[in-house]
Amino acid sequence: MATKYKLVALGGTFDLLHKGHTTLLARAFSAGQQVTVGITTDKFCKEIEKIPYENQELRRKNLLVYLKAKKLLKRSKIVWLHDIFGPAATDKNIQALVISRETLPNANAINKKRVKNKLKKTTLIICPPALAKDKKLISSTRIREGEISKSGRSYWHFLSKIAQRPISPSARTKLKIPFGPIVKIDKSSAKKHPPEAAIGDITVSAFLKESKTPRISIVDFYVERKRIFNKLSQLGFPTENADAIVSNKPGLISTALINEIAASVKRPFKSIIVVEGEEDLATIPVVLLSPLGKYVYYGQPKKGAVRITVTEKIKEEICNLLVK
Repeated sequence: MATKYKLVALGGTFDLLHKGHTTLLARAFSAGQQVTVGITTDKFCKEIEKIPYENQELRRKNLLVYLKAKKLLKRSKIVWLHDIFGPAATDKNIQALVISRETLPNANAINKKRVKNKLKKTTLIICPPALAKDKKLISSTRIREGEISKSGRSYWHFLSKIAQRPISPSARTKLKIPFGPIVKIDKSSAKKHPPEAAIGDITVSAFLKESKTPRISIVDFYVERKRIFNKLSQLGFPTENADAIVSNKPGLISTALINEIAASVKRPFKSIIVVEGEEDLATIPVVLLSPLGKYVYYGQPKKGAVRITVTEKIKEEICNLLVK
C-alpha cells in the first residue's frame, strides 16, 4: 500500500479502545509507512486531571492486541507520553501528526517546539470525528458512563427501539439464566459491592435491612406474582413517597420505565421507582444504562440475589440476546 509519509505519529490515552481511537489509527497507518503511537502514562493523566478507567498497562495491552489483529505491529512503535510532546517535538524523522479537532492546540504547541528545536513543522492530518448512533461524539467518558458502546451503539436508542414490544419467549428463557453470581446480601457484601441498583422487593428490602440503600431501588410490591407489600415502609424505607410511579406491563419494557431509569442514573441522589404492573425486566434497562464497574442486583426466585458487575461485555450480551 502506497503511503505519503515515512513516519507518522499520534498520541492519546487510548482508554477503553473505541471506534474514535481506531479511526485515528487507521488514518495514521494509511498515511505513514511507520507509525509512532504515544500512550499517556497514568502519572501524566493525573497531572492533567484526566483519570482513565483502565491503567496504562491495560491500555497498552489492548492497543497491542488491536494492532496485532490488524497485522500492524511491525509498522508501529509504542511509546509512553509523559507530556503533550513526547518524541514528536524532537524526532526529526516524524513528518506528520494525526490528530482530532480537539487536540489541534496540542499539535500546534508541538510544532512550535519543533521550530524552537530547529526542526521542520509536521503536517497536521485532522481526522473527522467518530460519532455514535445518537450523532454525538464517541468518547471514553461516555463509554464509562454507560451511554454508548465502544463501537458507538447508543443504549438509550437501543432500548427505545425495543420499548413496548413483548420480549420473545426464547429471550425470556435465556434471561432467566443468571448474568452473575448468586450472592447473599449482608453487611460485608453490601460494603464490598455497593448496589448501584436493586430490582425486586426482596432484594431491595435485604439491602435496607443492612442499612445500605441502593442508588436506584425498583419495586412493585409483589413477590413471585403475589402481592406481599402495600407501602414502602414495609420494605424498610423511611418514606412512603416514591420518586416515580411508572406503568410496565408483564413481558415488556415500557418507554416510561426506560426514561425514568435513564433519569435516575444521572441524578445525584437516590431514587425509588414503584412499578405498577411488573418490574422483572427492569434489570435490562438498568444494566444497559448504568456506568461501567457498578453493581446491579436482582432477585432470582427461590435462590437469592444475582449480582451483575456492569461491563460492556454484559451490555452487548443483553443487546444481542434481544435482537435475535
